[in-house]
Amino acid sequence: MKTTRDTHITSGQEVNLKLFFQKLLRYKWMFILSICSAVAIAFIYIKLATPIYEASTSILIDSSGRNRVLGDSKYVEGGVSLIEMEKNLYNEIGIIKSFSIVRQTVEELGFDVSYYAGNWLKKREHYGYFPFEVTLTKTEPQLYGIPFEVSILSQDKYKLTVEGDKFSVANPATGTTREVNKDFSFSKEYNFGEQVSNDHFTFILKRPAYNISVQDFEGDKLSFYINSLDAIANNYLNKLEVNNIDLQASIFKIVSSGPVVEKEIDFLQKLTENYVQNELASRSKIASTKESFIQNQLRIASDSLTKFELKLETFKKDKSAINLGATATNAMSQTSNLLSEKSKIELDINYYNSLIKEIQANRNSEDFVMATAVGIEDPLINENILELKRLYTERSRKKFFVTSSNQEMSILNKQINESTELLLNNLRNAIKSSEYALQRANSRLSNFSGVMSSLPTRENQLLNIQRQSTLYENMFNYLSQELAKAGIARSESTSDTRVLDEARMMGKEPIAPQKMLLIALAMTFGILVPLAWIVVFSPKDTIENVEQIIQHTEIPVIASIVRYDTQKRAHSDVALWTFKESFRDLITNLKLINSVGKGVIGITSITPGEGKSYTTINLGITLAESGKRTLIIDVDLRKPSLVKDFRKVEGKGLSNYLRGDINSSKDIIYPHEKLANLSFIPTSVMQGNVHESLSGPKLKLLIEELKDNYDYIILDTPAAGLVSDFLLLGDFIDINLFVIRRKIAKIRFLDDIEKLIPQRKHKKNFIVFNDALKKNHKYGYEQKYGHNRDSQLVNKSLSV
Repeated sequence: MKTTRDTHITSGQEVNLKLFFQKLLRYKWMFILSICSAVAIAFIYIKLATPIYEASTSILIDSSGRNRVLGDSKYVEGGVSLIEMEKNLYNEIGIIKSFSIVRQTVEELGFDVSYYAGNWLKKREHYGYFPFEVTLTKTEPQLYGIPFEVSILSQDKYKLTVEGDKFSVANPATGTTREVNKDFSFSKEYNFGEQVSNDHFTFILKRPAYNISVQDFEGDKLSFYINSLDAIANNYLNKLEVNNIDLQASIFKIVSSGPVVEKEIDFLQKLTENYVQNELASRSKIASTKESFIQNQLRIASDSLTKFELKLETFKKDKSAINLGATATNAMSQTSNLLSEKSKIELDINYYNSLIKEIQANRNSEDFVMATAVGIEDPLINENILELKRLYTERSRKKFFVTSSNQEMSILNKQINESTELLLNNLRNAIKSSEYALQRANSRLSNFSGVMSSLPTRENQLLNIQRQSTLYENMFNYLSQELAKAGIARSESTSDTRVLDEARMMGKEPIAPQKMLLIALAMTFGILVPLAWIVVFSPKDTIENVEQIIQHTEIPVIASIVRYDTQKRAHSDVALWTFKESFRDLITNLKLINSVGKGVIGITSITPGEGKSYTTINLGITLAESGKRTLIIDVDLRKPSLVKDFRKVEGKGLSNYLRGDINSSKDIIYPHEKLANLSFIPTSVMQGNVHESLSGPKLKLLIEELKDNYDYIILDTPAAGLVSDFLLLGDFIDINLFVIRRKIAKIRFLDDIEKLIPQRKHKKNFIVFNDALKKNHKYGYEQKYGHNRDSQLVNKSLSV
């Protein structure tokens, strides 16, 4: 017995590939149906799917931030040093994509209400043009998650219907949202402009100010949804893209996509507008902080100056103190300078303390705007402020990509706390340094006070009054100059950000669904589904052609019997000729292996349905037509085949002979009606022990007797894979023909055949490949032994 050959020859691999493609061809209609179905589904999806459009805008950011550096104002010489840093462009991306600015944008555009029109099959969102508008009552609860259906009854009336079983209710008063899982049904008629109130929602539905064509919405169901602004903002954050167009450029492209391109365009326009205005507002807030502080100090200095000027004027009138001595004048001058220095130091101390209070009060606030150095000359404090501002911006960017418990966010929060503590310590140190400077100034003032005390009392009083008046006059002038500088700088409205391209739709078609890609995917899927079915579920060991037989067994294939369909009329003559020619090939090959031209041929198969009796009858006809005296004996005593194919046996058959009911073999032999050289011995179902009858001497004597009268005796035996009757006939048979039928027989049947082959050397065993395709019908005995014959040409002029 031969096992399956594990060949490494290229030709064997080619045969396998050929078999695979033949199998694919056999399932061609499954592929066609699958591809057509998949493409049809793709077209339906394309038709029903909501198209997604893409809109974009671009902005230019002055990376040096010159327009935001108030100290570099072209109107102010010197500067107040509000911002002294170059912009980090990646921080600007974080600002544009920050939750606060996106939520501000969707809230200002009114995206908390979305409008839809359509039917159950397809519903489309509308924006800016709809038969009604909804105005929410911001202080009342609102219902999220289910549609509000509106049926317009007349020009003034409508019917509102709300039905659902799972939704959310938001309460602006408490800032909470609760989930509701219960049936809710609401239906009522209202007038346009009338307030709609319920425990779950409150709003006003009114007609729009513009004209609406009724035909545009004819046949559509109208509805609207109330959306959570936080959810809408998060949705835009997920789809918003901000990218630098080039590493060497500070130009950013901002892209958003959605089903309504006009809505996306408005969003991008409002987003860039808010970004620019927020940058200007941040700068204005910093300047306003300084202005408020300076104005407060200026009021104090102005009141004090007025007070001492009036006191000086009164003193001069009352005491007639007009001229002072040189010593007194010098002492007064030195004292005035020290008092001015003291006042400035006190001003710095007060400002440092105000910064410490502001930082401590707002250090954990998300909206805290980190003030920069206002008139501070300490470079260490300036550096601390810039670093802390960078960390705040980085945290604002990261919180939309990572959770608050993320390790990166924890590290960043720790850095912010450390930088804040460092800044506070530096400010406290600066206060201590200023206090030391104040002590020195007070000490020097004490020295000059001693000089002043040696002067006459009247001159001493005059110098003190003049000293205080000069102090507040200098302070007033200094603060006035600083206030003017801050006011001029704050009034500059020039932004360092400029919109290059206004928001517009990208391309001429929606970006989704992608028609060609979907169709290509559908075709691929349509191919893969039947292919997977063939690989997984299709029988893998079914014999499809003669190459498989040759590859898996050493038993020679003596002939291939071509498939002949009697139901097909087209080319029936040519098909019949090809069919008969395949049996002529069979008897030709029998002559090659059996030169005596006679003998007993046993025909069997592993399972029923492989064409065993079919092959037996046609082989007998072909041998008879070639001039050979041929006898066909049906030895299948369990399920006879010849009876139904030729004539009914009435008590005169092989089974009757073996039981002894008939003694003469002539009584059970039936001649063919048209072929004189062909005869039959049919049988009927035999009752009793079939094994005993087949192994008894009567059958052997019968065959020996008939050999003298016939050239070929063909035994139509039972299927060898079901019963062992075939083995009992081995002693009578000269040639064993095993019928293997295409698409019925399994490859494992070849091993079964080899197990059944008798070991006697004079026995010859061959395979007849039945139901072969016409193009392969010349495979046969010569294939195994290298004998070669030319293929015959068949045309319509030939007939049997």
